[in-house]
Amino acid sequence: MTTTALQSAQTWKPVAERPVARCPAALWSFIAETGSLTERLRAKAGAAFRVQLINQGHFALSEEDMLLLDAKPEEAGFVRQVYLWGRAPLVYARSLAVGGAEHWLKDLGEQPLGERVFAEADAKRGPIHVAELDVHDHLYKEAVAGLDRPPAAPLWARRSLITVGGAGILIYECFLPGLSHA
Repeated sequence: MTTTALQSAQTWKPVAERPVARCPAALWSFIAETGSLTERLRAKAGAAFRVQLINQGHFALSEEDMLLLDAKPEEAGFVRQVYLWGRAPLVYARSLAVGGAEHWLKDLGEQPLGERVFAEADAKRGPIHVAELDVHDHLYKEAVAGLDRPPAAPLWARRSLITVGGAGILIYECFLPGLSHA
């Protein structure tokens, strides 16, 4: 992936600046969740909850992601892409880390990141930013790539920086239509 390919057309805004009325009511409490989204999804999906690892490895960071992770230009990022499932895919998540923070992502396999991170006493989520993704957005394309039927409607997404043990992990979460119907 190139830096240009990862740049997005959407505008990320703090969650407090997004009009709740524009977002489907069934999604808003998940989007605004400041704790563990994993716990919320597990409670909603019950025994059907699972994580599907799609891809992980090193790649070039976009300028925006470098800034958010406080990364040096020569640092490659480590990305982990997953679907969080109930009876259908509920959320597409893309987590990024650099340097020593990579260990939080590398060995998770199909364990939820939230389960591991929020088990740590010093885990903190930074401000949540929200975007409405259209079909032309790169993150939208990543999110729907593994779905049987990609939605025609825009997707809501959020991003935040979680710090744990002094390490920063940038998390993008795209809320899929299955969450509204679960």
